[in-house]
Amino acid sequence: MRNELSDRQAAIRRRLAGENVESICRSVQRSEVWFHKWWQRYLAQGPEGLYDISRANHQVVNRTPPHIERVVISIRRRLAARATPQTRYSLVGAATIRAELKALGHSPLPALRTIEAIIARAGLTCPPLRLARRLAHSDYPSPAARDSNELHQVDLVGPRHLYRDSTDYHFVICRDVFDGAVYMELTTSRDMSTIITCLIHAWQHLGLPERVQFDNGREFCGFGRAARWLSRVIRFCLRVGVEAVFIPRDRPQRNGAVEHFNGWFQPLLLGRHLHRPADVRRELRHVMHAANEQHIRPPLGYKTAVQYRRGKRLRKLPAQFSLDTEQLPLAAGKVTFIRLVSTEGRIDILEQDFTAGKRLKFQWVKATLDTQLQRLKIYHTGRLITSFAYSLRKD
Repeated sequence: MRNELSDRQAAIRRRLAGENVESICRSVQRSEVWFHKWWQRYLAQGPEGLYDISRANHQVVNRTPPHIERVVISIRRRLAARATPQTRYSLVGAATIRAELKALGHSPLPALRTIEAIIARAGLTCPPLRLARRLAHSDYPSPAARDSNELHQVDLVGPRHLYRDSTDYHFVICRDVFDGAVYMELTTSRDMSTIITCLIHAWQHLGLPERVQFDNGREFCGFGRAARWLSRVIRFCLRVGVEAVFIPRDRPQRNGAVEHFNGWFQPLLLGRHLHRPADVRRELRHVMHAANEQHIRPPLGYKTAVQYRRGKRLRKLPAQFSLDTEQLPLAAGKVTFIRLVSTEGRIDILEQDFTAGKRLKFQWVKATLDTQLQRLKIYHTGRLITSFAYSLRKD
C-alpha cells in the first residue's frame, strides 16, 4: 500500500538534491500538478506543510450554551457569598453547582470538569489547595467504615469564648466516617456526664454505630488512676452495644474525619461575632443542616448524607431513652486501643504497661479488651500475638 506522506517527502528530498521534476514524477508515479502543489506547500510552511490539512468542522458542537455558563457563574457567586443562613455553610464546588442545576431542571447537565472549567475561566476558583502531608504507609489497624454507622468519630473542641464572654465553651462533635453525617452540641462542661448526654443525643439523631472512636482525652478514658478501671463513657458505650476505640496518644490525625470537619466549620462559625450561646446553637443547627442535607458527597453517588441514609434501617436510641449515667455497671463487650510499640517492646493501656515484644518495636498493634472474658488480646496485622488476664475493677 502506498504511503501518501512518504511519497511527498521523497519527492521533496529528491528535488532538493537537484533532480528534475519530470524524473521525480515518473519515479513516484505522480503528476507534475501534484508535485508543484506540495512543493509550494513546502516552500511556504516547511516540512509541516506536507501533512494533510484537516477538513473537520472546527466549530465546537458540544460547547456549553452561554446561558448555562451564566447560570453556573451565578450559582457559584451566590454560594460563595454565604449571604443567607441557607448558604452560609454550603460547599461551593462543581458537584454542589451541578446538583442545583439539576434541581432547577436544566438539561443536559454539564459534566463536573466542564463546570470547573467555566468557574476557572470566570476567575472564581478558590486559592490552590495545599494538601496535608500524607501519612507514611504502615500497617495501622484502622477500623473499617464501608457503610453508614459502622464507625463514628467523636471529638471535643475547646475551650472557645464568645464576644465579651469569658465562659469556657466546648463543642462536642460526632461524625460518621463513611457518609459524613454529623451531630454537634455546645456545652459549658467537659465532664463525663455531659459527654454521655451528647452521645445519647447524637445516637438518637444519627443512630447507633458499631464502633465509636475517641482520642485519649480524660473526658473519654478517665481522669487518672485508670488502671483496670473503665470510665463511665466506656461503660456507657458497652451498655448500648457499641465498641469504643481509642486512637494512639498525640496522634489526632488518626481521627481524620472529625478533625477535617473541625477545620472546616470553625473558621466559618467562629469568624462571626456571636454574643450569646443561643446564637451559637442556632448557627450549629445551620451547620448540621448544611453538612447533612446540602453537602453533595461523590463517594455516596453524589447524594447528601440524608439522601444516602434514606431507606436504610438504622438502629437508633429511642427518643425517650433514659439511663442512670452516674451508676453504670460493667456490661459485656469490647474496648480497643491502637498503640505504637515502644523501643522496649511495650504498650500503655489505661496507665498500665504490657509487653508486646521487642521484635514489634515501632509497629502498630491493636489491643482489644474483652470485658466478659476479662482478657486483653494484642493483635499485629490481624494476627493474635499475645494475651493477658485483665481483671477489671468494678467500683
